[in-house]
Amino acid sequence: MTVLVGLAPGPKGQSALHLGAMLARSAGEDMLIASVVGEPWPPNIGGGDAEYLSLRDGMAAQSLAEAREQIEAGVPHVETLSRRAPSVASGLLNIIAERRISMVALGSSSSSVLGRVRLGGVAERVLHGSSLPVVLAPRGFQAPGARVGRVSVAVGRADQDGGLVRHAAVLADRLFSSVRLVCFAVRPGAVGPTAVPGVEDRLADEWRQNLEAELADAMGPLGTTALHPATAELARRARVKLGTGGTWEAALRDIPWTAGDLLVVGTSSGPISLFYLGSHATKIIHSSPVPVVLVPRQGHDDRPDSP
Repeated sequence: MTVLVGLAPGPKGQSALHLGAMLARSAGEDMLIASVVGEPWPPNIGGGDAEYLSLRDGMAAQSLAEAREQIEAGVPHVETLSRRAPSVASGLLNIIAERRISMVALGSSSSSVLGRVRLGGVAERVLHGSSLPVVLAPRGFQAPGARVGRVSVAVGRADQDGGLVRHAAVLADRLFSSVRLVCFAVRPGAVGPTAVPGVEDRLADEWRQNLEAELADAMGPLGTTALHPATAELARRARVKLGTGGTWEAALRDIPWTAGDLLVVGTSSGPISLFYLGSHATKIIHSSPVPVVLVPRQGHDDRPDSP
C-alpha cells in the first residue's frame, strides 16, 4: 500500500510532505508525492495556455525534486508524479483510482491559524469523491524523522462511534501505535454566580463512565478482526479521556498531546456523499493541535452534530 501526498506549492505543501513521511515511515508503506497542474477551462482559443501550462509543469517538477530530497530515512520507497487534470482534486482522485492508496495526506487551508487544522477545498472534494481516510496537517506542521506514537479517536455517542473506534484501532495497528479514546465537553456557563460547585464535574464524569461502558460493549467484535490481539484488547479496555473547557480550543487543550499524535474524527454519510461534517466535528478539527484523520462513515445513521 502507498501513502499519497498532495503536494501544493509553498508552505502548505511542506506540511503535507512532513505528515506523509511520518505516516509512511510509521506504517512501513511506500510514499507517492503527487503534484497536479490544473488545466484552465475554457481553453484559450489563441493557444496561450500551452506556455502557461509548460511553466506550471516546470514548477511542479522542481517542487517534486526538492520534496524528494527532503525525505529522511525510514520510508521504504518514494515516488514522485506530476500530471495535468481539470482540477487538483480530480487529479488526486484519478491517482487514487489507479493506485493502491491507503490514505491521503494534505495540508490545511492557507486561511488556517498557524498550528491549527482547517479543511480546504481540495481536501473537501477528495473526501466527497473517495472512501479513503484523508489526513490533514496543521498549518506549519513539521515532523522530521518522526513516527506516529498514538492514535486518538474523538467519540461522542457510543451507538454511532463503535465503528469509528474500530477503524481507529485498525489504523493504530497499521501504524504500530497505541490507541486512545477522547471526548470533549464545552461548558461556557460552568463558572459564575449561578453555578453549583461540583455538580457539572459529577455529571461530566457520569457521562464519561456511561460512554466507556457502552463503547466496551460496542468493541466486542474486535476479537474477530485481523488486529494484533494486544491492539484489540487495548481498544476494548480504553478509557475515555475527557477534555473540558469554556471553548472548544480550551477543551482540546485540557487533554495532553505529544509529538506523533493523530486525532481521528468521523464524518457522517448522506444520500449524496459519504462525507458530511457536523458542527461539533468542524469545531474539533479547527481546534486540533495535531494532524486530523477524517474518516468517511458508511452505513451509519449519524445526526449532524455527532463528532
